[in-house]
Amino acid sequence: MSGVFQPENESQISDFIKKSAKSNNPIEVVGYNTKAIGRYIQCSQTLDLNRIKGIIEYMPEELYIKVRANTSMFEVMEVLKSKKQMLGFEPVDYGYLYYGKSSYGSVGGAIGCNLSGSRRFKAGALRDHLLGFRAVNGSGEIIKSGGTVVKNVTGYDLSKLVAGSYGTLSVLSEVVLKVLPEPDYSETFVIYNLDSSQAINTFSKVMKTSLEISGACYFPKNNINFFRLNDLDNSNSVLALRVEGPKKSVIERIANLQSIFKEMKKTSILELYQSKLFWKIASNLECFSNSPNIVAKISLAPSDANSFIKQFCEDTIIGINNKYFMDWAGGLIWMEIDNSDPSYLILEKIKKFCTQNNAHMTVVKSNMTYRSTGSFLTSASDDIKSLTSRIKKSFDPKSILNPGKMYAGI
Repeated sequence: MSGVFQPENESQISDFIKKSAKSNNPIEVVGYNTKAIGRYIQCSQTLDLNRIKGIIEYMPEELYIKVRANTSMFEVMEVLKSKKQMLGFEPVDYGYLYYGKSSYGSVGGAIGCNLSGSRRFKAGALRDHLLGFRAVNGSGEIIKSGGTVVKNVTGYDLSKLVAGSYGTLSVLSEVVLKVLPEPDYSETFVIYNLDSSQAINTFSKVMKTSLEISGACYFPKNNINFFRLNDLDNSNSVLALRVEGPKKSVIERIANLQSIFKEMKKTSILELYQSKLFWKIASNLECFSNSPNIVAKISLAPSDANSFIKQFCEDTIIGINNKYFMDWAGGLIWMEIDNSDPSYLILEKIKKFCTQNNAHMTVVKSNMTYRSTGSFLTSASDDIKSLTSRIKKSFDPKSILNPGKMYAGI
């Protein structure tokens, strides 16, 4: 048994995996297969989920949507938009990063990579919005977890394990996602000409208030000119704070921000249309559009962000000037790294920093050489790797589902 298999339903997925497990044939699980995230793997078979798509049930009044795993994320977003609802984790469109144009990919792909946008620090990650799922494990058994409401979880919450597992534990067939009402109104308060240290201090200051900021990012001067908005000065660094909700409340909270930061020399306000456009461009990584270089994201404590930036992004002593920006009020740093270094010394140093500071790095784009030989996730401790291996074995005893996708040998 070899080649590409395109099942039409869950039962066919189950039969295929059972046969593969019996003959110990590894399987590469793919959805849209448009973005090369994760380690490069070679398998004798490919399980292509292209036909496992479509919206099964949408209950706007119950705030959930049930879809087949390979349903287009864009299709889901458009359906929700027609009812003035949205996915609270703010889906990320990596199409710009890979191809310079929009390509959201599938719902299952987003879940497998646990992709969350700029609202994540307030609304939670994608895994927090996954209410339930159906899937097929590595033995070909059909499993189900969760339901259609937030409190419908007894026993183990397997949704938290499946999200971010890169298809190594099971093959998703159906998923249920929590949906939220769209905010009535949005504005973004912008502060210019701050350096990274001042930006982090500003984040700290504003997050201690009760203003319910739903977006907080910072773009330095060397990574800002891709923005083309009438009311945004793209000649200097930009710190942006998004406020959403009823229009009257938004205007009042924006006024409070103006009062809190009245000493700042230059500020501006992006109103509804430009505010939405700004966060779409920021969340979709358009600053790295079609980049030929390595792009990584580092999740860390905001208190460690300044140290990281000085060491890896702005150290003029050793000539480093990597493009980067901060999101999640300093809790996430996106950076572009020149991949001409054959030994990937900067990446190794970043991994060491992450290990020492309880941070985490994910390489979201790299060349084939690094995908084949490097580790795209922060090197985990032996204890974490041992736990990961045991979880993998419980779901996939013969390790046939995307073997080595996350860590070599697992």
